[in-house]
Amino acid sequence: MVRASSTEVKGRDVRVVAAGDCATQWGNDGLEVLSTPAILGYTEQLCAEVLAPRLDEGEMTVGVRATLHHKAAVPVGAKAVYHVAAEEVGRKTLFTFSVRDEAGVVVCEGTHLRATVNTRRFLASMEAARSDG
Repeated sequence: MVRASSTEVKGRDVRVVAAGDCATQWGNDGLEVLSTPAILGYTEQLCAEVLAPRLDEGEMTVGVRATLHHKAAVPVGAKAVYHVAAEEVGRKTLFTFSVRDEAGVVVCEGTHLRATVNTRRFLASMEAARSDG
């Protein structure tokens, strides 16, 4: 079981917006700016990374819910700064997050919920679901 903590769990990452991160990859031709799906993907990755040291062997976390408000654009080549924080870590851990541009303008903010699961059981349940279908 994930080791609970009363201390806040935080993470930060700075990423340069690349062509593959852009809204053009998601059907918005001509929008060479950081896409909402890329923001969500990088946020999930950062949340998983900060939880990883707190997991027991054989555990992993999976994203189960996200809410976000994408407020501003970040162009290709510019930096996006990701911040995540969780007040309490447990079987389900709720993060708040924000993404800011180089000037400190809030680009996106929201919440992300991750659940801690037993990796072997989780993968077995996926395989069972495939064979039932």
